Amino acid sequence: MCAVARVAAQHTGLTDDEWMAAQADVLGGLLAAGEFPHLARLTRTAVDLNVESLFEFGLQRLLDGVEQLLEQ
Repeated sequence: MCAVARVAAQHTGLTDDEWMAAQADVLGGLLAAGEFPHLARLTRTAVDLNVESLFEFGLQRLLDGVEQLLEQ
């Protein structure tokens, strides 16, 4: 288990798989509302939605934005 997953498990008392399963209804509601078509498309792809991969994905998007700012 990576450090991010360990910290998350300490704070929530859940493993990353348990936490993601607990969020299924919330995610289903967001998708059903139709307000997030890109998120809906993402859920139809083979993406590993766990704490570590979500953290890494978010961090990479943040760093991409910082790179764009530095290039201006």
